[in-house]
Amino acid sequence: MLVSFPSRRGAAGFTLIEMMIAMVIGLIVVIAVIAFIVAIMRSNNQTIQATRLTQELRATMVVIAADLKRARSVSDPLAAATADTATGQIYYDLSSINTATAGCIQYGYQGQVDGLPTNFFRTVSVSGNRVLLATGSAAVPTIPVRPACGTGTQIGSDQVNITTLTFTAVNSRRFDVTLTGALAAANSDMGAVRRTITETVYVRSMSK
Repeated sequence: MLVSFPSRRGAAGFTLIEMMIAMVIGLIVVIAVIAFIVAIMRSNNQTIQATRLTQELRATMVVIAADLKRARSVSDPLAAATADTATGQIYYDLSSINTATAGCIQYGYQGQVDGLPTNFFRTVSVSGNRVLLATGSAAVPTIPVRPACGTGTQIGSDQVNITTLTFTAVNSRRFDVTLTGALAAANSDMGAVRRTITETVYVRSMSK
């Protein structure tokens, strides 16, 4: 009776070279997977940063546009239309919108304080990577002093650095406002995420 024994070649396991090759291939696959995961995480972080920045810029732009739209408005349009040169000076001062200084706009409008007509002069400007809104007000017929550029209360978050704020006068009624910013605490490994938004604002027409 013949008895067969497994050959030594068939009983042998992987050789050292085969194991090393398998480990190298496995390591390559693991590195590729890790690199892919890191790329996805980086892309997601950039998307989150860009979304957050866009929301912050839009919130700041809403405040600027809403206030600028009030420029040249008066509490009594009929009185403004029929006022003579002497008594109507309060309205003529409100008609001026000044964009001569870069990154700054100065304008005025009339509102009510405790039921009394009040002139408001506003200045929106950028200073120290922040948007500032300043107000000068006085009861009619007193004309308030126009606030200087670079002064006022901050608009927006400390988490965003405003790098550019421009006001372009297309005509006497249309102004294009452009706002550019970047997150103040952006991850340096991913580079600074920067966004620019522009909004067109139409204001009241008033001739001097």
